[in-house]
Amino acid sequence: MNWNGKNVLITGANGFVGSYLAKELLDSGADVYGFLRPEDIGPMEKNLIDKGIKDKLKILEGDLGDITSLASAFDTSDPDVIFHLAAQSSVEFSFHRPLETQNINTMGTANLLEAVRIKDVDTRIVFAGSSEVYGMVISSEEQYQNLLSGGKTIFPEPGSIPELPVSESNPLRPQSPYAVSKVSGDFLMQNYHHSYGLDTVVSRAFNHEGAGRGMMFVTSIITNQTG
Repeated sequence: MNWNGKNVLITGANGFVGSYLAKELLDSGADVYGFLRPEDIGPMEKNLIDKGIKDKLKILEGDLGDITSLASAFDTSDPDVIFHLAAQSSVEFSFHRPLETQNINTMGTANLLEAVRIKDVDTRIVFAGSSEVYGMVISSEEQYQNLLSGGKTIFPEPGSIPELPVSESNPLRPQSPYAVSKVSGDFLMQNYHHSYGLDTVVSRAFNHEGAGRGMMFVTSIITNQTG
C-alpha cells in the first residue's frame, strides 16, 4: 500500500510496537496521529524520542473508555486507516487485574468500533490480536491423554492431533484473562464487519521482541541483566 499522504490513527502509538509502526509510516509519507491516554504520554515518551518521532507524531489525547474522545479523534485525524494497538498487554497482570484488563481491551475495542459506526467513518481498522487466543495447543496424543487423565477439560475438542503448526483454523482455548480479552476483541471485529459492514482486519501476532520491549516481559529482564 502507498502510504504517502494517507491519514493514519494509531491507538497506543507510544508503546513498544506502536512507536515502531508510527516511525515506519511517517518514513513512508503518512500523516500519523497517536491516540494516547494523558497519563501515558510522559512515562512512555522515551519510545518516541528513541525513534526520533516525538515532534513528528500528532498526539491526540483521549481514552478508549471515553467514546466521545474517540469521536473527537476521528474528527481531527479523518483516518484512512486505524491501527488499534492500545491494550493492557501483560498476561501476568491480567490475572491480578482481570476486570481492568477486560475494561481496557474488550470495552475499549467495543467503544472504538461503535464510535466508527456512529460517526460513519470511512476507514479500515486493523486490530492487534494475539497468539494467546489459541491457548492450549495439543501437540501429541500423549499430551492429550495426560491432560484428560489429569482432569483437564479440553474445549473445543481437537479435530485432529497434532494441532501444529498453528493455523487460523485452530480452536481457540484462551488460558488467561488477557487471552479472553483478545478473543473478545477478535470476535467484535468480525461481528462489526458482518453486522455493520465495517472494514476490519484481525491479526493474531506472536511475540514481538526488540529494543524498547517493556521491562515486565522476560526477554527484557534477561537482556537488562546481561547487558
